[in-house]
Amino acid sequence: MFEMILHRLSTVGLRRGLNGSRALLFLGIAAVGIRTLRRLARDDDEGILYRTAIRPGDVFEVITSRPPGK
Repeated sequence: MFEMILHRLSTVGLRRGLNGSRALLFLGIAAVGIRTLRRLARDDDEGILYRTAIRPGDVFEVITSRPPGK
């Protein structure tokens, strides 16, 4: 929900700000900055269960299953 609001503020603020509204331009720049900081601060390693180096000749098998409750 918060991400949708930031997206809307950034697009509207930049669009109307480039057409002359200084206050909306600053609002759009601030919203883009917040979205960028949130994206950089995310921890994207949540889905990694196991990590190892693969060398030539190694054999591995990937088995997927549906998560419980979905």
